[in-house]
Amino acid sequence: MNKLFSKRRSQHFMLLLRYWRLVFNDHFVIALFFLFGALAYGYSQWLPTLGLHEWWTRLILIGWFTVIAQIGRLATLIKKPDPVFLLPQVEGIHRYLNQATWYSLILAEIMTVAGAFIALPFALTTEKLNSAEIVTIFLVAIVNKADWMHVARKSLSLRWGNQQWRTRLEYWVNPLLASIAMWLVNPYVGLVVAVLLYLAVIVYYRDLAVNWRIAVKAEQDRMYSVYRFFNLFTDVPSVQGNTKRRKWADGLIRWLSKDGQPWSYLYARAFVRSTEVSGIVSRLTLLGMVIVFLLPAGWLSTLVVVLFIYLIATQLMPLYDQYESNVFTHIYPIPASQQQADFKQLLAKVTALEALLIALASIGWQLNVGQMVINLIIAAVEVVLLSRFYFNVRVKKLMK
Repeated sequence: MNKLFSKRRSQHFMLLLRYWRLVFNDHFVIALFFLFGALAYGYSQWLPTLGLHEWWTRLILIGWFTVIAQIGRLATLIKKPDPVFLLPQVEGIHRYLNQATWYSLILAEIMTVAGAFIALPFALTTEKLNSAEIVTIFLVAIVNKADWMHVARKSLSLRWGNQQWRTRLEYWVNPLLASIAMWLVNPYVGLVVAVLLYLAVIVYYRDLAVNWRIAVKAEQDRMYSVYRFFNLFTDVPSVQGNTKRRKWADGLIRWLSKDGQPWSYLYARAFVRSTEVSGIVSRLTLLGMVIVFLLPAGWLSTLVVVLFIYLIATQLMPLYDQYESNVFTHIYPIPASQQQADFKQLLAKVTALEALLIALASIGWQLNVGQMVINLIIAAVEVVLLSRFYFNVRVKKLMK
């Protein structure tokens, strides 16, 4: 059973690595760099405005440490045929699940500690903490996550598997009680409460028989949520989309296309229907809007607006070859110059729309109208330059 889990863990890691490479491409890494930079800068500018021992800051800390305890799920890596082949392995399956619990716990604790580090500057600004109390705060976060993971392990048992409401309640109540004791009394009391709750979970829920039906379903649900995340960035065979009539897209297609031009209509439909291109364009637009909204520095906001407009323009280029493999498009009695013109028209419209949204979002949380107007003008100039020069160069390269 030890070898079985190790083998499945390696296969699972290779599967995730294959998708992570597609998610963290160059453009997404650049976007994340600016996003985290903007959030960190805004966070650092906000901290000096806070005072000591304000009532609402402790509520935020209680809520934050309760939420970070929910990060990271139990990965059992159980498969559908396991109830048939592993049912006789009563002792072996307990060793297998213990390995899965510790594997999941180690990964989850890393994220939990990272979450506690994020809240540490806020806590140091609003509370008077010494070194021992800081260490205790991290210990409480670690114990809370260990408690959460063992509750998740308990939820796969025959005795408690059908009481999912109780499991969900314990997911939130246990870390909430420890966090309340930590921030409303002191960190040492919070650690005592967290340890007592953890010991109670270990003693009360030990050596429980596995409910295979629930264990298989829980792992399938976990993997489906992982696949759905990856499906935001690339096509995942395990996630099957539903074909629906989307009337709201009719107006968008009419706006993007030009009457009487087949290529214009085809490119408009390709953009709306292609989840790969339209999905990444919409995500980059949303990400850019969030970043420029949070950035307080005007020049940095303008730089991010210019960068994201360019990134979005580059993501649209693969649409040109969308119908290259369709033999019927090659017999259209339409000159190649018309195809290029229709494609450039689509690029210009989409880029202009995304540029408008990002520039409007640059008004920021400080409602800086002047900076927004400047960004609108610069974005309009960039769209014109991209339409008249950059698109011409890229389309010519695609034609070769």
